[in-house]
Amino acid sequence: MKNSLSPQTRATIINFDPLQPHALSVTEFCRSIKISRSVFYKIRNRAVHESTAALHPRSRAPRTPARKYGPPVVNELVKIRKQLKADGWDYGPRSIYYEASQQEKFPGGKVPSVATIARLLSSVGHVDAEFVKVNEASGS
Repeated sequence: MKNSLSPQTRATIINFDPLQPHALSVTEFCRSIKISRSVFYKIRNRAVHESTAALHPRSRAPRTPARKYGPPVVNELVKIRKQLKADGWDYGPRSIYYEASQQEKFPGGKVPSVATIARLLSSVGHVDAEFVKVNEASGS
């Protein structure tokens, strides 16, 4: 489903003058192009403040992008994983998360979530082949 209006429809809204003789009312105009009055006024207001930028929808991307984890974080997670494995403990993402959260100073200041730890370890090839085969067989 398309949520944004075309530039042509936006131009029609911007150029509509309800004060012209025999013009439709704002409500009738909105009904004719199948938009709400609030959308009409939002686009008109944006045209006043931003000129031609109102012809295109605003970006729907987040203003603050998702957190990025650099090499120091990934290296620390790999180090914790290797230590857990060497000590004979479970070395999955949950165990790594627990160990990382026990550290006073983790690189980057914040320990990634369990799912992010799994994704980061997978991206650098630290996933057991047995685990991958089991999950592929189960359809996960």
